[in-house]
Amino acid sequence: ILGVSNVSFGLTPAARAVLNSVFLHHCVAAGLDAAIVNPAHITPYAEISEEQRELANDLVFNKRADALQRFIEFFSTVRTAENAEGADKIDPTAGMSAEQRIHWMILHRKKDGIENHLDAAGVRENPVRVLNEVLLPAMKEVGDKFGAGELILPFVLQSAEVMKKAVKHLEQFLEKAEGYTKGKVVLATVYGDVHDIGKSLVNTILSNNGYTVYDLGKQVPVNTILEKAIEVGADAIGLSALLVSTSKQMPLAVKELDKRGMHIPVLIGGAAINRRFGRRALFVEDEREYDAGVFYCKDAFEGLETVDKLQDPEVREDFIARNLEAARADVFLRSSVGKEISAGDSGGERSDVAASNPLPNPPFWGTRVLRDIPIDEVFELLDLDELYRLQWGARGSGEQYEKTVKDEFEPALARLKEDAKHNGWIKPQAVYGYFPAHSLGNDVIIYDPAAYSSDGQSLREIARFHFPRMVGRERLCLADYIRSTESGDVDVVPIQVVTVGKESTQHFEKLQGNHEYTEAFYSHGLAVETAEAVAEWMHRRTQSELKTATGKRYSWGYGACPDLDDHATVFKLLPAREALGMDLTESFQLLPEQSTAAIIIHHPEAKYYAVRGQVDDAGARAESAKAIASAKRTAASTGDNTSQNSAIADAAETDGSPVTTATTSTAENTENTENATETVDEVAALERAHAGKISLAEARSDT
Repeated sequence: ILGVSNVSFGLTPAARAVLNSVFLHHCVAAGLDAAIVNPAHITPYAEISEEQRELANDLVFNKRADALQRFIEFFSTVRTAENAEGADKIDPTAGMSAEQRIHWMILHRKKDGIENHLDAAGVRENPVRVLNEVLLPAMKEVGDKFGAGELILPFVLQSAEVMKKAVKHLEQFLEKAEGYTKGKVVLATVYGDVHDIGKSLVNTILSNNGYTVYDLGKQVPVNTILEKAIEVGADAIGLSALLVSTSKQMPLAVKELDKRGMHIPVLIGGAAINRRFGRRALFVEDEREYDAGVFYCKDAFEGLETVDKLQDPEVREDFIARNLEAARADVFLRSSVGKEISAGDSGGERSDVAASNPLPNPPFWGTRVLRDIPIDEVFELLDLDELYRLQWGARGSGEQYEKTVKDEFEPALARLKEDAKHNGWIKPQAVYGYFPAHSLGNDVIIYDPAAYSSDGQSLREIARFHFPRMVGRERLCLADYIRSTESGDVDVVPIQVVTVGKESTQHFEKLQGNHEYTEAFYSHGLAVETAEAVAEWMHRRTQSELKTATGKRYSWGYGACPDLDDHATVFKLLPAREALGMDLTESFQLLPEQSTAAIIIHHPEAKYYAVRGQVDDAGARAESAKAIASAKRTAASTGDNTSQNSAIADAAETDGSPVTTATTSTAENTENTENATETVDEVAALERAHAGKISLAEARSDT
């Protein structure tokens, strides 16, 4: 633990703020666990100039004999705004040219008065020069700082809002014939997929970096995408998907482009895919590639970098060739590997889950609707770590993270919660029910609750869920937690569907349409996490009604119950359409997007686990295990879960296992957090797989 401010004792306030920040930055990079510091006495590292960083680095690392003297002299005439007592507030842009002021305002997210600075920079006389030489370089630096981890995503969006305001002023001086666009890009979330926050971010970044973007929205058929690309003369097509099932639309689009003889590069991205997926999609027929190229982009800024290269005639051909070369060199693309989740009895015999646990009595049989769930109670259950990190893009830990939470996130959360309550764009609602049930092998049989409760406990089957069984030592299957048909007992299975209403989606679309990117981003994240909080609220209600504190909640699309098709069965059992106005897409995703469905298992031994297919190729299995072990070891030492997820996704794709690292339910993440101390054991299991002592599937059953 480090008391940071001691390092700068005796210096001026401005000097201390810089030295504290630079010193802390290097300490964290070197492995510092905790620090004591006053956030008000630190300048955010991203906002320290290169000159000031160099002076501080010279002092911290003792690079020159006069480092302290130079540092003191530099800051002897510098005052902070907070310490300019009785004087006018310091203007950080004093002495800058108009172009430099504009650059500073975009980088530091300051909107007010940018039009006057644009006029001073000559935007009326030469708008194209101002766009290309002033505005776009500023946004590029924003992207570079985001990529370096110096800016969080909400700050990037605030810079984009400044850029949008600047471009709006600039556009009135452009003549149509000038053709100032850097290129035309058609964006779409693929058919069957309702998630488009990632695509919206790509739209924001591209459109604020000089590109003309045609955003077709979500659930867009391949033909519609291609026809639009032809209509506008697109230079590139961007495709987004969240789930494994919907991501299959991407290679279909590439094959259709090839079939029609079109030559438009395709950029793809989404939580369920990775770079190797993009390499597979590049080949339309055995070894024959799609000549315009398919490019996986991990985020919006890699998308921008990719389009920039494709639009640069000096690097385009070499860039496409190198992408193809990397794909041909990827030996795992042609490995003989397992692809499917093990189902039926292929995972082996029943697990050792006990069948003697006491069975709770439900307060009623059948379904009920809850339309007025107390929103304040739901907000109390928000997982703030999930909200700040997963939804709102917070990075790192320690002092800078806490400052971001205090200065940026907490005020935004308080404002948004009040706005949601006042204007009604978050409406927690649910349908749930208690159903008599049995298990039979890997199936869970659901009986008619009305017949059971009113006709001498008669068992009339009305639905059946089939769950995959884990490959490996535990052989778990959700059916094992339910009393079997041979037990003589009838179990109870609660099922729930929750939503925060279509108003959340409408609110997001309105904000996005008004170019209020940051507010839209924050609102979307809050709505998604509130839906998870509603699910937790319902789960707790169910536990209270059953008078039990045990069990787990499982949502379809995750490891233990991966088949989204089961949502159709859920909608037959619960009146989600009739009572809440919800619906399903053709790929069985829930509408509105900010909704969840779950089956609740009350068994005290219930746990979260993943079901994976067997891996046939020994080389692929060993390399995958090695890569995952390396990624986990690195994450354990650095705390960088984002890099860990990316590396594990790439490694796991080696053996064809379906991977989704960016979308885990709150309940599952909670248990993952509780088990974080088992990282060493996980790595050991994976290394045993690498050594060939156990299969990768068995290693994964432990991890």
